[in-house]
Amino acid sequence: MKKLVLSATLLLSVATFAQKDELKTLKKIYSKNAITEKDLENYKLASDALQTLASEESDKVYAKFYKVMYPTVVLASKGSKATMQDQMSLFTQDFIKSYGEIINEVIAFEKKSGKKIYTDELVEEKTEIKNTISTLATNLNNSKKYKEASDLFYVLYVFDPETEGRSLFSSAQLAINAQDYLLAEKLYEEFYKSDYFNKGMNYYAINKASGVEENMGSKEMRSRFIQMGLYEKPRDEKVSKLKPEVLRTLAVLYSQNNSDLNKLKNIISEARQLNPDDKDLLTIETNYHFLQGYEFVKEDYKLVDEINNSLSNKKKYDELTAKRKDSFVKALPHLEKAYSINPNDTNTKTVLKMTYEVLGQSEKAKAIN
Repeated sequence: MKKLVLSATLLLSVATFAQKDELKTLKKIYSKNAITEKDLENYKLASDALQTLASEESDKVYAKFYKVMYPTVVLASKGSKATMQDQMSLFTQDFIKSYGEIINEVIAFEKKSGKKIYTDELVEEKTEIKNTISTLATNLNNSKKYKEASDLFYVLYVFDPETEGRSLFSSAQLAINAQDYLLAEKLYEEFYKSDYFNKGMNYYAINKASGVEENMGSKEMRSRFIQMGLYEKPRDEKVSKLKPEVLRTLAVLYSQNNSDLNKLKNIISEARQLNPDDKDLLTIETNYHFLQGYEFVKEDYKLVDEINNSLSNKKKYDELTAKRKDSFVKALPHLEKAYSINPNDTNTKTVLKMTYEVLGQSEKAKAIN
């Protein structure tokens, strides 16, 4: 028994020394200004080994940190030979999301442990990364490359969702500019459900030079520029004040994308309450109710053919005639609702008039011109 305990202790001791060696190797390479191919190889080997060896919380945190940071080490190894494409390859949603999460995790751990190793560097790096992505996205937008700009603004949001909710909104708006309406629908839905939309604030101030009110991004940034004498007249506004605009946009997107009718119904109901006189919403609601009614009678021509082919079979003829009447009975309330919203819609008038005629309501049919 004693021999087994000693063996186990020896193994634990070896593993502990090993993981400390791996950490030293990784820290040394990560801190280098010039990284060789051999460094990359050693970094990868040490990082892979540490994933298995790490047992203490600190080792696990830094094992994850060094693993996530590997692509940045690869980029650094290229030095001045790194191309714009090499740099852009880092800005994928998956990498940037992991990158932002591990930065926050390391900063939080070092704050808890009281030992700053990378905190100051990571805080600075986080700001630099955000500025880089924001600048790239803005330049793409200015160049009218709206899809690429939308993608990068979304990357900025996933990098730091707590403070970059505005970038999610920019991403959604630019997806519309890019005419990628399915993507725009997805992004507007995400924006509408986000903490930024439901709890966030916009911090405005007037630019003294231009006289234009601008969204300053954060309260701290606004205070800084006001103290510098560049801005004045601060004003706060809840992001949720955008709700009428966001719901209206979602309704338009759902209608344009032929999305689920129940989803469209719910959003129309909310949007119309906040935008009662909006012409586009009136058209969308008319179309929604028309489609609900038309769904029951859209294959009426097939039923008419069956009825005409059953003239010699009274029982079948009566069954099919009753079936046709039932279809129009079900369609009627939806078509009447569409007509009440917009009595000038041609499709609604045509199908409603036919519905009245089939149901024997000739006076109502005549009243529709």
